[in-house]
Amino acid sequence: MQAAGCASAIGGEGKAIVSEVRTIQEKARRVLQAAAAEAYGKSGVYVYRDLVLRRANISDPEEFWSIAGYLYGKGWIAEADDDFAMFVVTPAGVEEATR
Repeated sequence: MQAAGCASAIGGEGKAIVSEVRTIQEKARRVLQAAAAEAYGKSGVYVYRDLVLRRANISDPEEFWSIAGYLYGKGWIAEADDDFAMFVVTPAGVEEATR
């Protein structure tokens, strides 16, 4: 019986982690779409963090930095300064935002 209880607890944790990952992915997509909209759907256009934050309806700068780091790692944004105050959406980022 104890083993079944452990599996149940682990299953619950797994569902919570999957849910959290989906939430992060959804927010990242919202940020990418906001950035692409600010760039008028064109790659290589500089966009400003504050405008993207407003358009994506995200108020926590640290959350944005985490999401921007994820987008940068995927190659969907580039040419960012240290705190992502300005960056560009890459061609792959525009494509991803509009899928």
